[in-house]
Amino acid sequence: MTEAAPPPAPSIASLQDVVDDTYLFGLDRQRETMDLTQSDGPYGDKYSSGYRTDMTGGTITFVGTDEITVRAHFVGSAAPGPQSWLWGWENVNSFPEPVVARVAAVREFGQRFGITELTTAEVPLTTEPATVARRFAAAASLIAGPLPFVTFALENGTVLTFLVESPALEPIPASAIRAGSVLPEAASEGSISNWPRALRAYAQWRGFTLAEEGGAITLRAPNGHVEAKLDDQGRLSALSMSAGPTPA
Repeated sequence: MTEAAPPPAPSIASLQDVVDDTYLFGLDRQRETMDLTQSDGPYGDKYSSGYRTDMTGGTITFVGTDEITVRAHFVGSAAPGPQSWLWGWENVNSFPEPVVARVAAVREFGQRFGITELTTAEVPLTTEPATVARRFAAAASLIAGPLPFVTFALENGTVLTFLVESPALEPIPASAIRAGSVLPEAASEGSISNWPRALRAYAQWRGFTLAEEGGAITLRAPNGHVEAKLDDQGRLSALSMSAGPTPA
């Protein structure tokens, strides 16, 4: 197996290209953030009491073994009532400007590449709110970051998303163990269209060593490696993981 040379920068022509480039990174950092904060949530699947928000001060406090307060940047919300995603820059909640300022980078990115979903304030939902919220939040995590994102599921079904910033949340080394759970989760949601592109972007942005041979792409990290096998149409067909020190 030979290590892959850095591929040419892929073109960006659609929202799906952006999702493919950002989704695995975003999920990885979301899971890592929850591990670091040792909180009950938020994963976007249920209402949680594992956090406190202070939008006047622009902070979120995670309540786990220890309390960790982080700076919060509102990304947007997905609501089942109007069946739409609303970008934070529209600021219908009248949050302080610093809370919504960072997400403007997403709109600028969308204008640069002509991606309507990133420049239109309100976007119709294409699937359940939690899934749409995580796709847009993952895009923002790289475009307006790089920062991890978190999702909060409210009791009425609305899902709020934030980027979070703190020295306590600096990324730890890439983890094969985490990748072994992130990849099947993304596959089950159907969020990824171009798996070779997504895996290469994940390796680049998260710091994996990447190797390709035949129909397999391997991600290597200090604590092991994950091999993703792809079918003849580039879809994820099998996944295997080996934990333990990885030779240099």
